[in-house]
Amino acid sequence: MKNKKLLALLAALSLSLSFAGCQKAISEENSSATSQKESVKEDNTNDDKDKTSDKEDADSDDSSEKQEEASIYTYDIDSDKLVENTVKLDKVTPENLFAELQKLDVISKDAKLNSYDISEADGIPTGFLDVSSEFVNSNLGSSAESLMLDAVVKTMIENTDAEQILLTVDGGDYESGHIHLGAGDFLTVKDGDDSSDDATSSDEQSDEADTVE
Repeated sequence: MKNKKLLALLAALSLSLSFAGCQKAISEENSSATSQKESVKEDNTNDDKDKTSDKEDADSDDSSEKQEEASIYTYDIDSDKLVENTVKLDKVTPENLFAELQKLDVISKDAKLNSYDISEADGIPTGFLDVSSEFVNSNLGSSAESLMLDAVVKTMIENTDAEQILLTVDGGDYESGHIHLGAGDFLTVKDGDDSSDDATSSDEQSDEADTVE
């Protein structure tokens, strides 16, 4: 009787060990399968990241190719000349040109572009440039102010379809401590290939824009 109980106990213990072994094997298989899945998932994630990175690089290249070049003019008061700066813009618009002039400290960052429209005046394509009062910088000397206007005019003319500019301030005349521009004082760029050529009033041949003494 004791032998039977012992045999039964040994049999039960053997089954228990066998079951535990099976459970461990199953657990190891599941763990291996999970590890493989995670590895595949990680590989897919890395592939997605690579694809995203490649797409971003491609988009960046496309964006760079789509950008347009524009000539923005600054001035050197010591040499009394204009300096050409080539920049890339998403699109060449009066607003973007005006913003670039502000970035390069040609005009005040507080100034606003009220409007810029091109239409003919006396048969000449004319850019009607209206700005806010902050555009007028009375702290500039007469030479610096003339160069500032030259830089603005040449920038707008070279990058738009205008051949001359009529500058107004909040719809009225441009007037500072040095320069007064009235309704007929169109600003143009002198003939010549040198970027240092100055913008002047088209009435200069007969009478330069009024200067306030």
